[in-house]
Amino acid sequence: MSSEPGVPTYILQSDGLFREGLRLILSKTRFRAHGCAIDLEDLSEIPNDKPVVFIVGVGESQVVICSKIRSQYPLAFIVAVADDGNPHLLAGALEDGANAALFNSVSPDALVSTLQAVVNGKLILIDARLWSLEIPSKAEDRPSPPLANEIPWQVPNEPVAIRLSAREIAVLERIVQGDSNKHVARFFKIAEPTVKAHVKAILRKIGANNRTQAATWALSNRVFDHALDATGDLAVAEDHALDR
Repeated sequence: MSSEPGVPTYILQSDGLFREGLRLILSKTRFRAHGCAIDLEDLSEIPNDKPVVFIVGVGESQVVICSKIRSQYPLAFIVAVADDGNPHLLAGALEDGANAALFNSVSPDALVSTLQAVVNGKLILIDARLWSLEIPSKAEDRPSPPLANEIPWQVPNEPVAIRLSAREIAVLERIVQGDSNKHVARFFKIAEPTVKAHVKAILRKIGANNRTQAATWALSNRVFDHALDATGDLAVAEDHALDR
């Protein structure tokens, strides 16, 4: 059983085997199911004053389910799951307020890792296979920007060897949050070219081709669990030197 605080989790899906399978998968995690049903109205005693998780199997008959959940439970985290042959349903779920969009072929470990990332990082996680579609722009307008899950979630058994400086880790954390270089520069009160230099160094060191891959690498390797004991102040002098 996870030692982290539990998050009340609710499963909505018409397939009874799907619901039962998810309930068993989550039974020994912090996302233990508090309720399983076909429709939202079938669930009771859902708190609306604190974060909860909804795992929703979206189908053609449930195209508005995410917007309904979002309107009734604004603090909820919504993870939409659909058949691999129906990517448009996941795209619609993102537009309606889902925090994550996954195909039902996702592995149990990847599902739990996604739940952790959504709840802890307040991210929007999108299965890489959805990026061949045009993702609705509304997903990008919400407070938490979209992050593509471009590589399989591989949770290591041992902490990764950190190869980044304290400031690079701090910048990487902002990348995970979806900040642009301009926003990172404002956050740390440093010049934008300095941020670009840090981002370039981060990508080179971890072997990533872009910011999305860097963010996914950081989350899947739990970089912030193992590395943020170091203070970001260690890199301030370096940043100021680069700014000159």
